[in-house]
Amino acid sequence: MKAKRTYIILLALSVIILMPGCINVNKEFSEVTDRLISNMGDDYKTEFQFSVGSVGITISSWFIDFAAREEYVDDMMREISSVQVGVYNRVEGSDRKADYRTLESINTEMDSRGWKYIVRFIDGDELTAIYISEKPDVMLKRMYLINMNADELVIVEVNGDLKKVISYAIEEKNFKIKT
Repeated sequence: MKAKRTYIILLALSVIILMPGCINVNKEFSEVTDRLISNMGDDYKTEFQFSVGSVGITISSWFIDFAAREEYVDDMMREISSVQVGVYNRVEGSDRKADYRTLESINTEMDSRGWKYIVRFIDGDELTAIYISEKPDVMLKRMYLINMNADELVIVEVNGDLKKVISYAIEEKNFKIKT
């Protein structure tokens, strides 16, 4: 009986600790994804959406710390404060393609919300674009990644000190950048 009570208490504490860090996506992320999907003719339906806050990121970094050989991965995780993810399945019969027209539709919507692309490309039936905020105070603190292929659309928002994340990645890969 005592073991069962301990288990219930530990489970309850885990839920209390993790709940603030793992909730539904916020209103802004939901609005962005809804508008993007609407602009694509509602050719996508939600498979799942979730948000991981600072507590979830911290716990994830503990597991990565144990599992990863590369120390920089753990360092990068510590700089991320939250991640929101939406995965949307393409509706059967949809003719939406990862082409230049779709990319321009995404760019127009993101631009109207104050986001500028830093990377965008189309490779076969896959489209990928990365956006950062135009606002100088938020520019390297938030980022959107949008990926679309023949089957699904994935939208990810990352919040944190992205300048440090980029710095760790550059240091790890030993890129020689002249200033």
